[in-house]
Amino acid sequence: MVTQHPLPRRIAGFSLLEIIVVVTIIGILCSLAIPAYKKLLRHSTNTLMSNELRVASGALEYYAFDKGTWPPDGNGGWPTELTGYLPPPDRWSQPTPIGGTWAWALNSDNTAASLRINNYTISDDQVSDIDKLIDDGNSTSGNLFKSGQALVYVLQH
Repeated sequence: MVTQHPLPRRIAGFSLLEIIVVVTIIGILCSLAIPAYKKLLRHSTNTLMSNELRVASGALEYYAFDKGTWPPDGNGGWPTELTGYLPPPDRWSQPTPIGGTWAWALNSDNTAASLRINNYTISDDQVSDIDKLIDDGNSTSGNLFKSGQALVYVLQH
């Protein structure tokens, strides 16, 4: 009598080659998605920053219209007189979307008024991108420009 041995069972799973192909495809998709994500993140930060500048300048202009004069110099920050004009107040004491802090500057004879972002942390290319959204695209001239490590948005010359 001949004894038959059962056929060996095939173990279910993936071969090493199949796993390598899947990992390679995932790597290729990630290499395409990450730069697109970074570009989208940068664009959204730029748009948020330009919007924040418009909101802050609108609040300052409303104050000037309401009181007949600009608020006093902020000495490197916001003057307390702006409470109630800037929506919501806690947002303006926190870092800006591009890093750094908000400040309000008014010269002694009230002829030059500007918003400032001191110690921002973005590249010069990104500053130029924000400038294109607001001004002339040249970060050395116009109403929005760089001054040392500050970004200055002029409201009155």
